[in-house]
Amino acid sequence: MQQGRKALLVTTESGKLIQLDLVSRRFDVLFQHPDRESVFGVTYNEDKIFLCGATFLASGRLRENRLQDVQIRYPFPPPLRGQARQLMRWFWTALGAHSRVIPYDKPGLHQMNLYGSSLYIAATTWNEVWVVDLDLNVQQRIPLQPHFWDYFHLNNVFCDGRHYYVCLNRYAGRPGHGGYAKFDLEWNECERRALGWESHAFSVIENHLFHLSCFSWRSRAQATHPRQAGLMMGDQLVFAYDPNEFFCKDFSMDDEHIVIVGG
Repeated sequence: MQQGRKALLVTTESGKLIQLDLVSRRFDVLFQHPDRESVFGVTYNEDKIFLCGATFLASGRLRENRLQDVQIRYPFPPPLRGQARQLMRWFWTALGAHSRVIPYDKPGLHQMNLYGSSLYIAATTWNEVWVVDLDLNVQQRIPLQPHFWDYFHLNNVFCDGRHYYVCLNRYAGRPGHGGYAKFDLEWNECERRALGWESHAFSVIENHLFHLSCFSWRSRAQATHPRQAGLMMGDQLVFAYDPNEFFCKDFSMDDEHIVIVGG
C-alpha cells in the first residue's frame, strides 16, 4: 500500500501495473509491459516504482497517474531457446533435480521488497534470492541449499530487521506443504520450517507469522493437502476464501487493514 493514501499498487499477469483506489474502487493503469510479459513484483521508494517479472527488472517515476522515465533490463537470459530448452528442462525435471534445470529456464522473478538501498527479489524458478541495487544491477544471487527434490518455488523475501525469511511454496520440493527458510543478516540459514501449504506470501508482524496458503490443481493429488485457501496467522487459518472462485497470491497491510489480492 502507498502511505498517506488509500491506494494499492497491483501487478497483473497481462503485464500491467494498476493503482487501485481502495475507497472509490477505481483504478488507473500506470504501466503496460511492451511485450505483455507478466508483472509480479512491485515496490516503491518516494516517487520511484520498481517492478519485476519472469525475465525483467524495471523502474520508473510516478507522475500524473502514469509511470514515466521507464527503464527495463533483462538480466541472465537462458542460453537455449525453443525446443532444445524444453527438452533439457524435461530431462532434469524428470530426474527430480531442478537445480540442473536452472540454466535452461527463465529466472521467474516474483515478489520484491525494498530494505535499505537494495531490492530483495525471489527468483522463483532458479531457487535463488536476488539482491538488486536501485539502478537495477544484480549485486548478489543467493541460492537455497539444494536437495534431491529441490524446487521450492520461492515467492517472497521478508526482513524483520534481525532475520531474512524466504517463503517456500514447496517446503519439501513437491506440491503440498509450504513453509519458510530463515536466515541471519549474513544469509546463514538458521531454520527451515513447514508451515501451511502452497505458501504464496510471508511476513512477520509483531512477532506473528502471517502467510497466504493456496489450493491449486498442482496439489489436488495430495491426499493430506487441505482443500482450503486463505490467510494464516501462525498455524491458524484466520481468513478463508473459496479456491474454486479465486487464486490469491499476495497480501498487504496498513495500520487498519489487510488486503489480499489475486485473480
